[in-house]
Amino acid sequence: MEFKNDWERAKERFCAFWQGELVDRCCFAVTAWKDGKAVEYPFPKEAEACRRHWMDEEYIIQRNENIMRASYYGGESFPAIFVNLGAAGHAGFFKGAKYRFTDSYWSTPSLEDLDALEFDEQSELYQKTLSLAEAFVQAAKGRYFVSMPDSTGNADALAHLYGSGNLLMDMIEEPQAVERALRKIEPVYEQTMLAVFERVRANNEGGGVVQWLSTWAPGLHAQMQCDLSCMISPQMFERFILPELEAQCALLEYPLYHLDGMEQIRHLDALLSIPRLKAIQWTQVAGQRPATAYLPELRRIQAAGKNLVILVEPEQIRPLMEGLSSKGLFLVARADDQEQAERMLRDVERYTHE
Repeated sequence: MEFKNDWERAKERFCAFWQGELVDRCCFAVTAWKDGKAVEYPFPKEAEACRRHWMDEEYIIQRNENIMRASYYGGESFPAIFVNLGAAGHAGFFKGAKYRFTDSYWSTPSLEDLDALEFDEQSELYQKTLSLAEAFVQAAKGRYFVSMPDSTGNADALAHLYGSGNLLMDMIEEPQAVERALRKIEPVYEQTMLAVFERVRANNEGGGVVQWLSTWAPGLHAQMQCDLSCMISPQMFERFILPELEAQCALLEYPLYHLDGMEQIRHLDALLSIPRLKAIQWTQVAGQRPATAYLPELRRIQAAGKNLVILVEPEQIRPLMEGLSSKGLFLVARADDQEQAERMLRDVERYTHE
């Protein structure tokens, strides 16, 4: 692998992580700029330039390779390029979808009748998802990995198409219509993940990658999510969201759930009840308490046999590692420079324990 000379050892640790075991220390991914100088590509303001930022294969490849050359990949961190057309971007795979790109993917509700939801295999964003994966693999040639897409969260996608307020109301007033719509989206999620994985797996040494989480697994691996669940009860989560997650866990060999903020803690029991769920990624949301304040919940996750992925700040490494088992633990961090990254890596080695 180009840009990283210790991938084989990192790969051993990833395989141990997914088994809830240790090689020599817990998994830890840390990235930094080699010389402390960032290579930045600010989001453009003009509409056409924004579209190029998200959709132009050659420009995206050039941008990412420049970032890779300037980056230090420590521990289990690795170079990868993201097939990224926005979170819950598979909303754009349906007929009549309205969207735009600025600093993110933004959708304008276009669906008036849930029963009118219809997948469009020739839609621009579905076809672009496949073409991005193909172009990235052709450019990578095994020098770096190609990530699975951020086409995750069926209820989130439906909220893009129908409007969050409308969807929440219909969960109360028209629950069966909501269930029918979610059942239409699930095969699209599965088709997308399988189609992209077929294109990237050989380049990724037979594995799946989620670039923004720095995760690699030796098989079909992708994230799951429901950011909308911050606004629903545990009973509604079990009715509308749990079936989707159970189906996706049946599809994926290494499924991971992206838990976004303290409001989702009320759904933890439901998540831990899914036998095939391998890992939970704990997000530290701006304005909320840090992960160190939730050690009881994090221990519950480990006690249920699920692995943990946590994006951390440097000062959180010691308290988290002292409070949690190092088995099945993966910490992900960003350092100011390579020197700080190497110090953080030594801290992880020092505090690893069973």
